[in-house]
Amino acid sequence: MSYKRVILVDLAALGLRSDNESAQHNSDNDTMLTHVLNQSSDFSLPALHKLGFFNVFFNDNKDIDPHIVATYGLARTRCIVNKPCSGLREMFDCSLSYRVSSVFEEIAKHTNSIIISKFVSYLFSQELSDIYQVSTDEEAFSELDHQIEKNDEGFFYMQLPQLQELAQNNDFDAFTDELTVVDHHLSNLMNNLSDDDLLMVVSSRIGDNRTRDGFPTYKILPVMIHDNHSDCHHFKNEPYVCEVGATVLAAMGLQDQVISPKHSLLPYTK
Repeated sequence: MSYKRVILVDLAALGLRSDNESAQHNSDNDTMLTHVLNQSSDFSLPALHKLGFFNVFFNDNKDIDPHIVATYGLARTRCIVNKPCSGLREMFDCSLSYRVSSVFEEIAKHTNSIIISKFVSYLFSQELSDIYQVSTDEEAFSELDHQIEKNDEGFFYMQLPQLQELAQNNDFDAFTDELTVVDHHLSNLMNNLSDDDLLMVVSSRIGDNRTRDGFPTYKILPVMIHDNHSDCHHFKNEPYVCEVGATVLAAMGLQDQVISPKHSLLPYTK
């Protein structure tokens, strides 16, 4: 099915390092994600639990958690750097017959394309999109609520700025507190979805204090997909992150407008 609105929340700080040879790179212990997973019993993140976040990193055969209401799994990058735009380019670049375009540009030709973020060059170069610059996660969710209330169709991309900053500063306590605030907003967002809305929660980056230097490593990034009709599905084959962008296009009924990427994650939701 196609949706009237696709809402994508980019946590941008909860990816995992990996390399070609091992999914368990020895630098994983330094990521905020590792700390959050290890401490998850000490604080409550009900929305992220429902989205499958705490199951997404474990490929075991345990019984399906009845509380999960999303399709979830890991996507992997081709790019080995962790700079602010590298994951975004992989997620949202797409190919036409004559040039490279972006998911934002192709959607903006047909309906609303809305970006809510701190300044990131790749995002702010999307000239056909409506762009709203924010400096805090609270501002981001407030602007998202306003845009959803105002627009009944389109693509809404929001990247959270504070989680990135706290992860880069290696401030685990503040990061944990902020993630609790984010989880509360995610819960409200999930509760207020219309039947023709699709919510995607992803992370375009790793979160640690080495993200500034472009530490060379492949990355595996969480992807969670939810609508009002969702059941629990776990995809385990680690598709490439370009399939996130393909999923947005497919959900908007526009995937046939591009040559690549062609493989979306929507089939996993059924």
